[in-house]
Order: sequence, then C-alpha cells, then structure tokens
Amino acid sequence: MHVGRQPLFDRARTAIGYELLFRAHASATTSGAEAGVDPGDEGTTAVILATFTSFGLRDLVGDGLAFVNLTRPFFVDDAAIPFAPDRTVLELLETVPIDPQVTAGVRRLRAQGFSVALDDFLWNQEDRIPLLEEVTHVKVDISQVTQGELGSTASRLREHDVILVAERIETAEELRECTDLGFQLFQGYHLLRPETVTTSELEPNLVTCLSLMSRLLDPDLALRDLEAIVYRDAALTVRVLQAANAASSGANRRFRSVRDALVMLGTQRLTAWVMLLLAADAGTSSGARLSHAVVRARTCETLARTWGAAPEVAFTAGLVSRLDVVLGLPAEVVLERLALSAELRAAVVEHQGPTGSLLAAVEAYEDGVHGLDGHEDESCRRLAQAHLEAMAWANETAGRA
Repeated sequence: MHVGRQPLFDRARTAIGYELLFRAHASATTSGAEAGVDPGDEGTTAVILATFTSFGLRDLVGDGLAFVNLTRPFFVDDAAIPFAPDRTVLELLETVPIDPQVTAGVRRLRAQGFSVALDDFLWNQEDRIPLLEEVTHVKVDISQVTQGELGSTASRLREHDVILVAERIETAEELRECTDLGFQLFQGYHLLRPETVTTSELEPNLVTCLSLMSRLLDPDLALRDLEAIVYRDAALTVRVLQAANAASSGANRRFRSVRDALVMLGTQRLTAWVMLLLAADAGTSSGARLSHAVVRARTCETLARTWGAAPEVAFTAGLVSRLDVVLGLPAEVVLERLALSAELRAAVVEHQGPTGSLLAAVEAYEDGVHGLDGHEDESCRRLAQAHLEAMAWANETAGRA
C-alpha cells in the first residue's frame, strides 16, 4: 500500500500537517495526477483505509493535521469517517457539484468536530461561495489565477472566517507574495515535494469481514462475539489493533488484546472502517455485485416496519441473501461461515417470520413478480418506491452513477 503525503507550512515555515494522497505505485518525485492519484471514490477509500489501518494516522502526520480529499459520497452518506475530528481536515474536491445534500453533509461533519476545506477555490464557482460560511479552510491553487487576480482573491476571502491556504507555490517569489497577501498556510514544490510512504499489508478474508459487519448490525451484539470473529483471521486481528492505535491519537495507547482495541474503536467507528475495508477489497466487478446486495438490503430496511420486522435485522437479511453472488461461493458455504442467529438464518434460507416474508416480497419484486400480499397495486407501489430510494442511497454511498 502506498500513500503520498505533502506537507503544509505556516507563516513561520513550520509543517503543521500533511495532505494525504492515494498512490497507484511508489513514486516520490512526481505530483498529483502524474503520480497516479486517483481522484475518485475508490482512491479516496484507499487513502482512508490505508491511513486508518496499515499505517496509522500518527505514522503519517505525527502530531499534525491530516488533510484528506473526499468525494461526494463521503459528504452525503451518514456513515462515520474513521478519523479523530480534531486531527483531520476534510477537503471538498472542486469536482464535486454543490447541492443541498452536499451542503447538509458539510454542516453535519462540522457539527461532528471536523474541519472542512474547499479545494482549488475560484470566485467564478458560484455554487461554492455560500459554503464560505460553513468551511474552515479555503485552498487556492495560485497557478489557476493571474498575479493580479490573486490579490483580489485573497482580499475577498479575508472577509470570511476561514484559513487561507496557497497551493502550487514553486518559487521563493511566489511564497513571498502569498505571505504578503495574507495567506496563512502554504504548500508546493518550493517548500517540499510530495513523498510516498509504503507499507506491506495483510489482507483479511473477505468473508470474515462480512461476518464482522453482519454482527455489527445485530441489535443483540456482544463484545465476546466480535472478539471471536476477529480472532478467526490473523490479518484482521492485526488491522483491528492498528486501527485502534490510530484512533487513540494523542493518547499513546498500545493495546494488548483485541478486546481493548474493540472497546477503543466503538461500534460506530468500527462499522465505518469495515465498510471501507469491504469497498476496497471488493474490486470493480465484485464491487458492482456488492452494490446490488446493498440495494436489496436497504430496500428491506426501508420496508421493515411495514412487515413487522426490525429494520437492522431486515438490512442484514437482505445483504446476506446475496452474498453468494457477491463472493461467487455456494450459498451453503457463505451461510456456514457467517455467525447468523437462528431467526436470521431461517428468514434468509426459508423465508420464515416477518423478516423472511419481507425478503421474499423484495426478491419477488426484483424478479418482476406482482400481486404480492393480495394487494397488487399498493404492494408494488411500496416496493417500487423503496427500491428506487435504495438505489439512490446505494449510488451515493458507493459513488456509482
């Protein structure tokens, strides 16, 4: 795994943090696109996953801040971001169109304690101007504006309560000019080129990760159950310990047991991390199949109360029911590997109980069968609406149009 990092300096020329970049290969001498930076969701997921597990945040940024580029799904999805908010600046890429969902996402992340930066800001991006009241940092690529425009850009930005960051500084003259114009942070080749940090990593078994996720979604979750699942896979055990060490941030804690690590992570952060791990490990073709499974799971979750089922159990049942397709394994092998309750297994395999009845209805709808529950119009209307909403949710979550 390769992660690129480029420092940001303050006016005293002290490095206050690093921007983290996904690298397709180990290259420490080239920039941005030339170095294989993937601006899409897969690349962003890889940065977060590598930082939170294989490296650890402290290993990459020390006591400084981590600037992490995020794409649209990370702002519009409700999933937790597995970084300490006080150590992280989340960058909203210039390629992300601004709409009410993205704006709401920025506000949600700010409320969680994260700093948020507008990347490559230009005043002709009218949809981004209202966000100047929401974000903490604004990054200006000085190569995108003329020398005359740079002064007016900085002057107008100083009217807002934001930290000004000058990017692409390549000469001492440019550094002096940006300093005189009131920029507070600086980044570019003149200060220091990006470097690539590499580590070898162990790959946890995908089925074990899915098992862990299914348990995280179980309302009767017990810590000893989580321990048992993690212990089944040595690579997963190592990465859980690494993730907990990263999450501990400045506490300088080192964990002697998986139980200590799980307690430190907490269910919400661990769930976010496992979802990232699955997305990164799934790959392109498996990722598409996983997306279909998530649509079914979300449809079941949305309709659960109508069928008298628990939403979290319905989601898990919908997901598990397609894992044989996702993994390319026989259904009996998948079910044997998953730690499912008797109720959940009966719902998936035999369509028993309220959850099983709901799953059967969703599967029938996907197959084009109508007339469910003896109420064709109403049943189909509910299923169609839930399915469309689930597709939109999955697209936003997985970043697939």
